[in-house]
Amino acid sequence: MRRFLILGHKAPIEPDFTLNDLPGGAGRLDVLCRAIGASFFLSHGIRRDVETILLLRNTVQIRIVGKTVKHLNPDERSTAALIKRALEALGSGEVESTSGIYVTRRSLAEALDRLYPLGASPIVLHERGEPIDGFSFPDDPAFILSDHVDFTDEEEDELAALPRVSLGGRALHASQCITIVHYTLDRREETMEQDLVLCHIASGDPKAQMIRSLLEDFGIPANLVSHVPPAILPVNFDGLADVRIMVRTQDLSRAREIIRDYFEEPITD
Repeated sequence: MRRFLILGHKAPIEPDFTLNDLPGGAGRLDVLCRAIGASFFLSHGIRRDVETILLLRNTVQIRIVGKTVKHLNPDERSTAALIKRALEALGSGEVESTSGIYVTRRSLAEALDRLYPLGASPIVLHERGEPIDGFSFPDDPAFILSDHVDFTDEEEDELAALPRVSLGGRALHASQCITIVHYTLDRREETMEQDLVLCHIASGDPKAQMIRSLLEDFGIPANLVSHVPPAILPVNFDGLADVRIMVRTQDLSRAREIIRDYFEEPITD
């Protein structure tokens, strides 16, 4: 899953704003609505593998889950109306205000603490970060970015230990950053699907998972392919539980060296 955690510094945390003035009276809520649209909308559908989290004034969290969200439309006004309804439903615990939209009181530290048990890997989007072209993305990235206002000093301190990725030296709109991230990850997934070669055959899923994790530690993405799911055939029987470890052509030589050094001579047939 891809996640986006967007920090809103001026947006309202009370539902008493008008939908007729999102840039002014609603504290640039239009910026957040455009970011929501960029994170979810395709030409004729919604990305179901995305969760977008708004953290308003380090106080209120609104979480939108692509898998179950309903009534989300491309226009900013209707998106703002869903946020308004979420703020109206705000209580002591997390509440589902409309299908797939959840609201609760939460700080940045608490929002980050929620991500780690889910297996998400927080990554800060910032001009002063590692160029995105050379960054090795984890399987479950959670991108953290600000609205039209820079991170505060307190937020910078909270995020200081996290990896940073740069989309270039110029400051971009939050919605533009999200679009570029989607484009980059979509292209990488397409490349992985189209340009994979057999690197090694592991005897069983647990071992294959260990090798995959090791390769990713070295910045080499890998896919696992097996004849049957491990839950159905958890032990090797006549090779049916063998798992093929697939890597990109340009990573093949290095990946086999790593497997040879840490596990065994690579098996390819």
